[in-house]
Amino acid sequence: MSAENNPENRKPSHIAYQVREGEENKSYFNRIGAVWPHKDGEGFNIELDSFPKDGKVVVRSVQDRVQEAKDNARDDRPDDRRDDRRSTSREDRRPRDNGPRYER
Repeated sequence: MSAENNPENRKPSHIAYQVREGEENKSYFNRIGAVWPHKDGEGFNIELDSFPKDGKVVVRSVQDRVQEAKDNARDDRPDDRRDDRRSTSREDRRPRDNGPRYER
């Protein structure tokens, strides 16, 4: 088998997941395998490391999951962006958290 056809030597085009529904309509994706397309484009090789009890497997493209992660990271950012201009005097600095301040 050539290196081009051997799945261990190439990155997968898709990832296989078991999706578990959690609280507050959150879905948890558990990676259970990987998918490589056939060279002729007429099928796929699927390698599963585990198999879900309910038998449901979700296959997503690698790029889909990367884009979802980026979108979720953008959604988790706080909207209240503070003015980050720094002052040189210690008295003008705002505390960044509620922890104790230590002076040098």
